[in-house]
Amino acid sequence: MAAQHRVMPGAQYSLHEFQSADGSRFRQYVSSSGMVFAVSWRTLYKPDLSALLGTSYPGYSAAARVAAQRTGVQRYFQHDDLDLVLQSSAYLHVFSGFAFRRSMLPRGVNPEQIGLE
Repeated sequence: MAAQHRVMPGAQYSLHEFQSADGSRFRQYVSSSGMVFAVSWRTLYKPDLSALLGTSYPGYSAAARVAAQRTGVQRYFQHDDLDLVLQSSAYLHVFSGFAFRRSMLPRGVNPEQIGLE
């Protein structure tokens, strides 16, 4: 993806934002140790969640398969297990969402403070 990349450093984590010409935006929240503990997206196409979630993807994928068996139009999905929290939605060709791992949140960082949840 050809995108502009900017980094906004902070005390406990840095925010890496990738914005493409079509307006799609991905954000990675990176701890001071270099680990990505959260991601968020707002795109015009369905994002590759296996790439965004990495090793957390299998848990999400299993839950998403179960949810896909429900009848009706589904524009919203929420997954919350012991560690991974993910919320995604699709409406009028805009896909948005976020995911984070509780076990990887830097000490003192609350998901609500950084715009997740």
